[in-house]
Amino acid sequence: MRSSFIFAVALMFAWGCSTNAGTGAIAGGALGAGSGALIAGGSGALVGGAIAAGSGALIGARLDEQDRKVMEHSSPRTVDRMDRGEPLTINDVIKLSQGGITDASIIRYIRDTSSAYHLSQGQIRRLQDSGVSQRVINYMIETGKS
Repeated sequence: MRSSFIFAVALMFAWGCSTNAGTGAIAGGALGAGSGALIAGGSGALVGGAIAAGSGALIGARLDEQDRKVMEHSSPRTVDRMDRGEPLTINDVIKLSQGGITDASIIRYIRDTSSAYHLSQGQIRRLQDSGVSQRVINYMIETGKS
């Protein structure tokens, strides 16, 4: 029963993690700890969690590399802007979305580049028509309120 509770708490933290590597480490650790606890009790949970967290981080880091490759292919200017820490434009956000980058990653990139938007209704419609998710659009709107 206790391992189920720990497992559930660890999974909740995984959803709040800001990188794919971090999410992979937390989710992998939680799964490993839960499996280890079921198989071998407390010591199994510790060993299983440590091993799985390491492999989860490696899998997550690979996803970050894949995002970068997609962005370099679809919009090298966006990658250049991000590398220089410059704010992302609306076009950058559209390119990221159309490139298949996850909402969580796009939001992280917006946050990491300190991008702020004061979107007009026309710009919001353009983002929607371009396939940018409402979650990302809402985050963009919130950046302009600070």
